[in-house]
Amino acid sequence: MFSISKSDFDIVAWLIGIGLLLCLIASREVGYWLHRRRVASGAPAGEDGFTLTSVLGLLALLVGFTFSMSLSRFDTRRQLVLDESNAIGTTWLRVQLLDEKSRAELSPLLRAYVAERIVYGDTPTEDAQNASYARASILQNRFWQAMGRDIEPIRTTPLYSLVVSTTNDMFDLAASRKAARAAHIPQRVLVVLLIYTLFVAFLVGYEKGRSRWASTMLFVLLLIAAALVLDIDQPVRGAVQVSQQPMLDAQTSMTP
Repeated sequence: MFSISKSDFDIVAWLIGIGLLLCLIASREVGYWLHRRRVASGAPAGEDGFTLTSVLGLLALLVGFTFSMSLSRFDTRRQLVLDESNAIGTTWLRVQLLDEKSRAELSPLLRAYVAERIVYGDTPTEDAQNASYARASILQNRFWQAMGRDIEPIRTTPLYSLVVSTTNDMFDLAASRKAARAAHIPQRVLVVLLIYTLFVAFLVGYEKGRSRWASTMLFVLLLIAAALVLDIDQPVRGAVQVSQQPMLDAQTSMTP
């Protein structure tokens, strides 16, 4: 699968941003050209400020809606990091209640697992993320098999169910994190937003074609807002990343 690093992604993002700005300017100029042609043909040169204001207001609503979707996904990813770190910490504490032989076998596996989960959260590309998840899955299987052997003698005790349940929670949250990091703003939403923005640029040129400086600044601010939305929606390559501090704190608490 094609995957690019964060630095390459930044370069591509800049190129796309410049290309979109040029497209908006071109759309504005087309609108202004049609307006001048209409005036030259003898039609009245009246301006419909209500239409332009309404269209711009709807554009702001669409951008706000898209930003809300992106921010909601970011909050979900952040909460899952906290939940998974809590589940790992709880598993660690319950493992320490087992006998010395069980602790000696399970504790190193759990420390290796949390270290791999930290790597997963800081991966720079999708390929590295998938590789880290595969390594974590191997550690999950090793931990589960070792745990099954070690807690077999206490199968009828409450501690058995406590260890099993928190281990299940720990593994389930890892899968939930993977699903959350794979969730993005639907492409159809972005395409519709782009088409609508080009239409708005056309209408701005038609109604306010002479205000080129002001409209260009409007386009730049709009692209900055769009860049922020898309950056938050990128859990791997974006500049706005979910903090891995809860996982680091869980790792620190696992003293040998």
